Amino acid sequence: MLSHETALEAMRLPGAWRWIESVTRPSAAVPASLPRVKLLRELMGRDPVLQRLSTPLDLLVGGGRARTRNSLAHAHLESGELPQGSLIRITSDVLCVSPEHLAVQMASQLTHLELVCLLSELMGTYAINPSAEDGMTQRDRPLMTPESLRSHLSCLGSRRGTGAVARALADACVESGSPRETKLSMRLALKPALGGNNLYVLSMNEPFEVRRIHDSMRACVRKPDILVGLRPGARDGESRRFVAVEYHGRRHDSPERLAEDAVRTNELKAIGIGEYVIRREQYREPGYVDGIADAIRRELGQPVRRLTSAESARRRERSSQLYEELECIDGIHWNGRERERARLARGRESSDGWYEEVPLEAYGLE
Repeated sequence: MLSHETALEAMRLPGAWRWIESVTRPSAAVPASLPRVKLLRELMGRDPVLQRLSTPLDLLVGGGRARTRNSLAHAHLESGELPQGSLIRITSDVLCVSPEHLAVQMASQLTHLELVCLLSELMGTYAINPSAEDGMTQRDRPLMTPESLRSHLSCLGSRRGTGAVARALADACVESGSPRETKLSMRLALKPALGGNNLYVLSMNEPFEVRRIHDSMRACVRKPDILVGLRPGARDGESRRFVAVEYHGRRHDSPERLAEDAVRTNELKAIGIGEYVIRREQYREPGYVDGIADAIRRELGQPVRRLTSAESARRRERSSQLYEELECIDGIHWNGRERERARLARGRESSDGWYEEVPLEAYGLE
């Protein structure tokens, strides 16, 4: 039974969504102990999925006195019975925890921001892949949905990790198309205590039917990276007020892509959707992203809070810290807790550090 980071690595394989969707999720007893090295070598020699995974493998075991590791595997103790939906079968010899259960497993070792990034990947259309040109590959569809995750959390009850996942789900992105889109959305939407701008993200990559500018009889579909709007409960007449935010990386630099981007902007404008574009150079400037957020807030008719000089300085510092922390989250090295503890320690030593102003729960530390 693959678990933890090995399960995540398996889910990132090209086409993984097919075997996640195409099989009935079985009920199965957790193995009492790790397989012997000889048996593992035999399995890895004939199993096409195991052959593509890094060792040592993270495997589930149910016996409290089982060996915790050997040269090819690390054991993770699973106490109690796994509810229906916790496992998926990859091959006759290999099972893997489901995306929903993986999130709960990983919660205890991740910070809140790391867990938000993990959920956003599992509910997005990309998979982290350091060997790919852009550091990711595209999926045809997400591995899980907010509804499937909430259903699994309900089945798990008060099991460790469920509370952290539920909190992270409130901040996670749905249908994000890239890690950069995820992180930009977080910077726009997270609460100010976490360094965000507290905007309301309505959707990501939602399809809109538009008419071609040069041929109004022809329809096509545009998918804005991020759609920002008013929160539920907006006054009558304002419920459809929203704007799009696009992230433009280096793939948008070619003359052909620049022309296509201009066409998309005009087509969205023609159906009443204004668009803000953040290029990769501007993305690296927290002050610029914050300025875009203020412009969006004014366009939506929301009040822009007047801050004192001290409050503005703290807000800028938090925004910079959020940017820096998100840049450290690569989806491979889950070491955010070490960074958070170091920052908290530095904050306690400083009489004017912003860390003293941020509630402890903002870090996801328990």
